[in-house]
Amino acid sequence: MKKIFLSSLCVLAFPVLANDAADSLKSRLHELQSFQANFSQQVVDGQGQQVQEATGKLQLLQPNKLRWELFSPDESLLIADGQTVWHVDPFVEQAIAMDQQATVADNPLILLAQPDSQHWQDFSVTAEGTSYQIRSHSEDSQIETLTLRFEGQTLVSLSLLDRQQQTSTLDFSDIQQNKGLPDALFIFTLPEGFELDDQRQVQTGSLPKP
Repeated sequence: MKKIFLSSLCVLAFPVLANDAADSLKSRLHELQSFQANFSQQVVDGQGQQVQEATGKLQLLQPNKLRWELFSPDESLLIADGQTVWHVDPFVEQAIAMDQQATVADNPLILLAQPDSQHWQDFSVTAEGTSYQIRSHSEDSQIETLTLRFEGQTLVSLSLLDRQQQTSTLDFSDIQQNKGLPDALFIFTLPEGFELDDQRQVQTGSLPKP
């Protein structure tokens, strides 16, 4: 099963004020210049029923580069190279290309890859301890809420609540922060025999999510 993405924290007793929460999160993300981890993913519906389990790998390189790969039960790959978002489905041998700026404009994941983004004003941030909840002001955003949980300075999980009230939670393992990642990870080459659906002239406003 695949979900449409690009259509993804508690110590103190009282939540941090919104402005302080945003500043605190910005500071943490500035320190997260690169990130690599395996993950286990669980998706539950609005009634709390599990609808999907998956495993994969997430790699992030500031600014604006992201690689999100699912290994099981269905392989898929998403690469954001700074200009284009590539969503690859090996099952149907198809790759979809979308303009990255238009695709992620209302998606809070943009803040992970670009903490200096001008889009901070488009989101509200609250915090409780080392957990941060980012909510889009736009009703057009496919992702209603992104929650990031840290242990110390390490990002250990993220959770995405979409407009269909499905929650996708990624718990990270084998975490490597600021170890450096090769640029080649974020360069897409169309596999032989794959069809390319180029939507870069279409303003979709949604980010595919493996």
